[in-house]
Amino acid sequence: MGTTGTVPPGSNNSAASASNLSSPLYFTGISSFSSDFQSIIQRAVQIAELPVQSLENQQATINSQEQALTALEPTVSALGADVANLGMLASTQGLAASSSDTKTISVVNTGATSHASYKVTNITSLASAASETSLQGYSPAQAISASGIVNLLIGTKAYQFDLGGAGQNNIAGLEQAINNAHAGATATILTAGPSQYLVVTANSTGATTLQMKSVTPVDLITGSETGTETSLRVYADADTTPVSNAGELQLQVGSNAFAINLANGDNNLNGLVQAINNANAGVTASVQGNPGALFLSLSTPAKTNVQLTDFQNPTDLISNTNQGSDASFSLNGIAIQESTNNISDVIPGVSFTLLNKSAGPVTLSLATDPSQLGSALQTMVTDYNALVSQVQAQQGQHAGPLQGNLIVEQISSAMQDLVTFWNPVNSSSIHSLSDLGITFNYKGQLNFDQNTFNALSDAQISDAFKFLGSSTSGLGALANNFTQLSDPITGIIETQVNGYESQKTELSNQITTAQARVNQVQQSSTAQMQIADALVAQLEQQQNTVNASISSLNYVLYGRQLGLNGL
Repeated sequence: MGTTGTVPPGSNNSAASASNLSSPLYFTGISSFSSDFQSIIQRAVQIAELPVQSLENQQATINSQEQALTALEPTVSALGADVANLGMLASTQGLAASSSDTKTISVVNTGATSHASYKVTNITSLASAASETSLQGYSPAQAISASGIVNLLIGTKAYQFDLGGAGQNNIAGLEQAINNAHAGATATILTAGPSQYLVVTANSTGATTLQMKSVTPVDLITGSETGTETSLRVYADADTTPVSNAGELQLQVGSNAFAINLANGDNNLNGLVQAINNANAGVTASVQGNPGALFLSLSTPAKTNVQLTDFQNPTDLISNTNQGSDASFSLNGIAIQESTNNISDVIPGVSFTLLNKSAGPVTLSLATDPSQLGSALQTMVTDYNALVSQVQAQQGQHAGPLQGNLIVEQISSAMQDLVTFWNPVNSSSIHSLSDLGITFNYKGQLNFDQNTFNALSDAQISDAFKFLGSSTSGLGALANNFTQLSDPITGIIETQVNGYESQKTELSNQITTAQARVNQVQQSSTAQMQIADALVAQLEQQQNTVNASISSLNYVLYGRQLGLNGL
């Protein structure tokens, strides 16, 4: 039987399909007409493949259109951003912040819209983070705390670390416990010869309390979550009987811990009640009982766990010499203290950073900077010209795959609106981009004349900002025309690209179906030609048998083959 080269089932890959279409078909028959049968199969397959070729051509066209449109999107977006930036620049009047002493203060405009000047004097301190070092060095295995309990106090927040676990009551275990607690401080170990020192540094600048002590905790109240808790001890009176070993306690309300510190005159029931109520911990403290048997009562939200712990025998583990500092300075004669050197909440729309101490004065100024406008106009011209080149490549006699595409026409229209924008106010000195030094060349691109721009007076610069408007007025409002086209989520370009993807998927499915039909035609044609080839071969064999019989009779009857050499 005859055989042919096979075409695999349809594929979504157009390159693979094209390769299949050009693959030669081979039919090896047994008759003398097998080459003719091969031609018949080849022709049938070629005719069947015409729809596949048409679909693949459509797919290639859509793919080139998608690539060209995708290449346009970032340039359209860039030009839109340039126009929006011009509107934003105009809304702030091109104000730039400057410092008369950049080594002492750096400053930026974050939204100020009015000219102003400020004087900073008496920078007596810069904000720094609290950082303390262990009072002694430790060997790696040396115990940190006799009780295994260490308290860390940062500001008003208290943290307790139980180092009682195996191998934890040492300097490495304490470092790990502090860092794992995310307590707003970072612990590091410094090595000096055989000794190791622990350094604890607050994560934020500003004056704060940074203490760490080894303590022996003794429960004064153990919560039962009933809503009312009472102390485990009773006291003879509320004014003189001490309630704490060293005046250092911790109130735990739910997951929140509050440090309670009692001075010598306050180390009693009344002092404890006042300190707890002043802590704003969500509980109410009071003295209950009778003289000679007084106790502390805490009223708490229902089902809230409350504990009060007295820290006995507190032993300082770190120094108390660098508790951080606030930035301290005067602004226009007003004394100001901040926990950071980056000041953004004092002057509206202005952020400045203190770099060094100084008696001053340092002048911070907000004034119009025309160079910002010139730079923004040059950027717009550059991006406009880049877009012109891309759009022109899709138009005219040698247009690209987007010839006649409506989106290209919309882009062209938006660009035309931009460069022809006109300010109708007669009293203004700026009516168009040409008044700012922007002109066309013969290629349809823009030129920016820096000299023309530099020659503008202060009044003309002011009119230029009015011409540019804002994000909702003037030339700046035209940014929306480009955003509607280039928005990566809802933009017209993105919508069209998604449409192209859907079309390509549909065409791939159609190609798969059409290629399956080609395979069916090939298989059917091959089967038919195999049958025909076998019949022809059978007839040829019969003919050869008859010819052989006639030849034999000629030899028997005449002793020779008749018809040869004219005999």
